[in-house]
Amino acid sequence: MKTQKQNFTNFYSSKVMSRILKNVVGLSLLVLFASCSNNKEVDFVPQPDGAALNQRFNDNREDAQQEFIVDAATGGIITGTQGTQVTFQPNSFGLNGTPVTGNVTVKLIEIYDKASMLLKDKSTLGMRANGDKEALKSAGEFHISALQSDVEMELLEMASVQSRPVDFADLDGGMQIFRGDDDTDGDWVEADEDGNGENDDAEIRDGQGADGEFATYNYNIGDFGWTNLDKWYSFTGPKTEIFVDVPAEFNQDNCAVYLSYDGEPTALARMDTWNTTVEMFTEHYGLIPVGLEVHIIMVAEIDGQLNYAIQGTTIVEDHIEVITSLSPITQSALETLINGLP
Repeated sequence: MKTQKQNFTNFYSSKVMSRILKNVVGLSLLVLFASCSNNKEVDFVPQPDGAALNQRFNDNREDAQQEFIVDAATGGIITGTQGTQVTFQPNSFGLNGTPVTGNVTVKLIEIYDKASMLLKDKSTLGMRANGDKEALKSAGEFHISALQSDVEMELLEMASVQSRPVDFADLDGGMQIFRGDDDTDGDWVEADEDGNGENDDAEIRDGQGADGEFATYNYNIGDFGWTNLDKWYSFTGPKTEIFVDVPAEFNQDNCAVYLSYDGEPTALARMDTWNTTVEMFTEHYGLIPVGLEVHIIMVAEIDGQLNYAIQGTTIVEDHIEVITSLSPITQSALETLINGLP
């Protein structure tokens, strides 16, 4: 009986051969079309548009921005529509190290669900100090910035952030502060906001509300930009690589593929590596737990229309997941599907 490794090797070899044959056939078709009369029209097949997909991600982040007016001299508290609170100290907005006066416009993005993470392209992939990448579980992602007359402000004094209240029974403790950048390919790294050389933990604050016990996470930031409440996803047992084989017209430049962890509503890793030999998506860290139940999510923009594929699977050694086709869908419908995953 063939082992999984043998099956992978055979698949890998056949994949290379199929790509060679595809190129040969493509060249033959090109010669054939070139020999045809210029008067004959060739049917146009819409192709995936990577620039349009990235623009969708950018637009979604822009649309999610909430704006608040704060007096720079007195500071104040802002509250997002999902319950995030940010407290600014007096004289904490500045330019070139000097506090400004007058009103400033504070912008806030708050992300708490898996669909928002995917459609804003802010997945929970963290980078260790040695460069290794692993999945994270998030209790919220936030982008905070401030402007005065369209000039970006500096944060001169620490600001405090309080996440939305959650049911205490659902609280997943041990969250740390991670920082990210505005590059959609950027990874989350453990934060040291106060500069003491240690990673920062988020404080859990509990309370009592009309619906029973609740809790929030509280932490401080020393700079504007992206922050994330996270803990490293831990799983005992053997781990492996996973490959995702996509249709021939797709590649790393025109689509996005994500790994959604079942049972974790905010654990979503982007498959950020493209194997050029077999033309498949993979991850370069080889830390996907064998036996883990996941869903593979693929999205692309084709002729102005969002397209997707979602496939559930259980990870085996040297896992290969084959996606044969995508289907058109509205963004709101895709959000419902993603947030409805186990």
